[in-house]
Amino acid sequence: MRSGLQSPWRLRALRGVLIGWACLAGSAAWADPIHPRWIGVWYTETKQRLGVSESQFNPGTDKCKWVGTRPTKPSSCVAFYDGSVSKAQVTGQLQQAEKAALELAQKQSLPAADLQSIKDDFKRNRQVLDKMPPNVFRVIKTMLPDEPAGASPCVDFFFIDQHQVYSVMACDAAPDAFSIKAYKKD
Repeated sequence: MRSGLQSPWRLRALRGVLIGWACLAGSAAWADPIHPRWIGVWYTETKQRLGVSESQFNPGTDKCKWVGTRPTKPSSCVAFYDGSVSKAQVTGQLQQAEKAALELAQKQSLPAADLQSIKDDFKRNRQVLDKMPPNVFRVIKTMLPDEPAGASPCVDFFFIDQHQVYSVMACDAAPDAFSIKAYKKD
């Protein structure tokens, strides 16, 4: 007696189903869900808001859909996992930005008050960085539809430790605009 699976048309159908499942596994339908530790409403000391749910990642007034992995061409603001960063890397970014900002201030002969303001900003950034654990963190980025990947002179990303969400923003063109913010859960 012949088994039903040995029939050529059934084997082709089974192969088609398996190929279909394999294709789905590689698609955005299987994108990484946001880790539950992120979910909630977070605030900085200056009351900047970050709202996170299973389907949304909303920094400030931006409304970004959680898609889990970097899309090729989003139709609206999206948020996704994109690599990782260590405390040492963020420390290096801060040091480079501070050095570039002070050199630029010197070239432009900024008034003493402006120079002091830049130094104070970097001091605040170092204070946030000093409290950060020496770990490697998974990064979340946001992307707008009109923002081609890698085209901006600025990078911004979010990551989380056991107690806080951190936001880092750095611009090559304006090194004095570098910032690290810590968000605490409401």
